[in-house]
Amino acid sequence: MMLGLMAVLSSCSSYNYYSVSNKKLNSEYSTYAWLPDGKSKASSVYDNDVAADKIVEAASTELDKRGFRLDNRKPDLLVRYTAVVSKETKSYNEPVYYDPPGRYIPRVGIHRGRAFYYYSYRNPFPVYVGNEQRTVNVKQGSIMIDLIDRRSKKVIWRGWAEGELNNPEKAINQLPEVIANIFKKFPA
Repeated sequence: MMLGLMAVLSSCSSYNYYSVSNKKLNSEYSTYAWLPDGKSKASSVYDNDVAADKIVEAASTELDKRGFRLDNRKPDLLVRYTAVVSKETKSYNEPVYYDPPGRYIPRVGIHRGRAFYYYSYRNPFPVYVGNEQRTVNVKQGSIMIDLIDRRSKKVIWRGWAEGELNNPEKAINQLPEVIANIFKKFPA
């Protein structure tokens, strides 16, 4: 049962999702186009064609679901992505226990009015004595999607996800799910 619970918890997404908007996305925006690759940035884990294709494909699918259509000639919105991986240090407080050794203790017993001596084994419970701080180096990844007004050249919506990357292959395979969750923060 414990193993099943751990499997379920480890399969949950470890990303946090955010979005900001400085302008209302109304009916004046109906088309989009992707900025050239030089304008979008990726580092280490995400710096490959497979990851770039998954990001573009997933974001395009989400924009299409929301009624936008791709128009490379005269789009209302320009779309770019930024995918970055950085190294961070996280601190954890772990409980520390003292486990006293088990021992034989002399005892006195009474049977039919007579005292007798014997030894019993005592194994005490562990005792909580405090916390120990442990630091771990982790890879922190973030994926950011920007929607830019083509006329004003200003970002009007930004959605992003931040999370720990333990396995590069798993991180790349999770990109469509992560992008879909970013777009859940998109204003309706």
